[in-house]
Amino acid sequence: MLKFRVLSAAFGIPLASVLIFVGGLPFNLAVLVLAFLGLRELSQKFHECGLKVVKSIVTICLFANVFSTMLAKLNPNLLLSLLMATWWFAIFGSMLFHILTHPKGSEPEQRGERAISIAATVFAVAYLSLFAVIVALREFEVSISDRVYPIGRDLVFLTIICVWVTDSFAFFFGRSFGKKPLAPKISPGKTLEGSVAGAVAGFVSAWIFAWALISFSGNLASQVWLNLARPLPFAFLALALGTIGQIGDLGKSVLKRSLGIKDFGTIIPGHGGVLDRFDSLLATAPIVYLYAFWVLK
Repeated sequence: MLKFRVLSAAFGIPLASVLIFVGGLPFNLAVLVLAFLGLRELSQKFHECGLKVVKSIVTICLFANVFSTMLAKLNPNLLLSLLMATWWFAIFGSMLFHILTHPKGSEPEQRGERAISIAATVFAVAYLSLFAVIVALREFEVSISDRVYPIGRDLVFLTIICVWVTDSFAFFFGRSFGKKPLAPKISPGKTLEGSVAGAVAGFVSAWIFAWALISFSGNLASQVWLNLARPLPFAFLALALGTIGQIGDLGKSVLKRSLGIKDFGTIIPGHGGVLDRFDSLLATAPIVYLYAFWVLK
């Protein structure tokens, strides 16, 4: 398994780095593809447990979210308006779907079947729409003295690096030195020692990343990061990057345990599916976006 993890990283890291650096339409399309792969994984596993996701509703919401977040840099309030609109459409669109459709044949409807379908659809929209936050994060820009700096590129790299460092340290330290299970009924392989090591490593990596950009970037980037990495608030962000991602990972494990599956998919060798690999990133990207918006806007 470790061999496949390394091979996946050797291919995925350069590709992701190029897409993040380029940004724009190529990056947005890549994120949209990941969101739809996640939808396929989630709807398939839900269906195997008798939970129907109205995929047409989720598809419309994902398209709207991912591409409309590009407008967020023109007017950040659009992001909130968009989220409200998609939540409304997810709830009432899925209700309308079940109003217009009826169970086929003479077999009676199971109690709560359509209510569960509506709930599963709304959950799918809410969870998978977090991919759109990654797009909004990449589009984040800040102006200093009439000069625009694409801080979003740095923020995406910061998030991914901290999540990767946290996951890696938690995995390897836990395997080597871990003794006390973290959540044995949810994820038996995780240990408290590994979790603490991952949190510390994520915290430190965030500060190293900020220090490197302040020290070795151009004058504009240094100014932006000096403002962004204020000691006290950035310490909270660094701590969140080392812990929230692990909570996202455990939350995904709760879903998998409930559904009776080991992984959501097999598309990424050594990691499982898209939802298995990007769970921590989906949990942390909104935190980074809100922090940057609070500090820089």
